[in-house]
Amino acid sequence: MRWLPYILLAYVMLGLQIGLGGLPRAGAVNFVLIAAVFVSLNATRSIAVPACFGLGLLQDLASIGPIGTYALIYSIVAMLIAGTDRALSAEHPLTHFVITLAGGIVTSIVLWLHGKLARYGVSSPMSLTMVSAFYSAVVAMPALWVLNRMRKYFRFRIGQRR
Repeated sequence: MRWLPYILLAYVMLGLQIGLGGLPRAGAVNFVLIAAVFVSLNATRSIAVPACFGLGLLQDLASIGPIGTYALIYSIVAMLIAGTDRALSAEHPLTHFVITLAGGIVTSIVLWLHGKLARYGVSSPMSLTMVSAFYSAVVAMPALWVLNRMRKYFRFRIGQRR
């Protein structure tokens, strides 16, 4: 994988995340999750997990929560998605919707559990994060369609045919 397009993707998605609102608001779209799904669908597991960890770490640094929460979440999402390329069509919009919704549900569950278990953590209601997961899945379809058109610049798998 080329790292310069990855850094640009992380920069743009994190900028959209910060500029258009954060997760605690109902209806907020998690753009960094969409980037993590894109990387996980196209890269091998050995590349997707550290790349998604980096995306989560950047989101942790930009948010007010504790460091490592989103890094853990996006690593889990990458482990669940990466390597399923034989079972899923990486270019189908329904795949984008379902995978992003599943990633949003994992995000919602981990954030809710972290809020309940951590005494200092701020617990966001599960319904708000589920609404955010649904909106992220809806926005993921056109966003991942555009990103899939630029997939050649990332060179996820050299020497392997998709």
